Amino acid sequence: MIIQIVVLIVLFVIAVEDIKSMNISSWKIWILAALSVGSAVFEVAMGSYDIESVAVALLPGVVLIVLYYVTGKQIGLGDGMVTLCMGPAFGIERVALGITVAFFVSGLFSLVIIAALREKRKKSYPFIPFITAGMVVATIAQI
Repeated sequence: MIIQIVVLIVLFVIAVEDIKSMNISSWKIWILAALSVGSAVFEVAMGSYDIESVAVALLPGVVLIVLYYVTGKQIGLGDGMVTLCMGPAFGIERVALGITVAFFVSGLFSLVIIAALREKRKKSYPFIPFITAGMVVATIAQI
């Protein structure tokens, strides 16, 4: 659980950077990946996870990376990389719940922005803050 809290803190730092510059430093993603892989290795060694469940936990990130290419880069590659890195640390159930919450909240946010501020539909917003919020909700829901 401690590593998962550290991963959430790193995710929060990445979210702040994404809000400020709509760009993510690759070294922060590497830190997230190292924490996640370390967590997965520890869980497999302790017998809590098996290799197959770690591999399945990578699926939400892989889906977002595929969507990056399929949608013509409408979803950022960093969003997929961050989600890919979270998989081994949190597991498929929590990542799937977190991403679902992120899509729901970002959709509501977009509707409010379009309706209230008359913004253009093509305007883009950073998605990692929504992923962070979704992962916090998913982590609290598991406790």
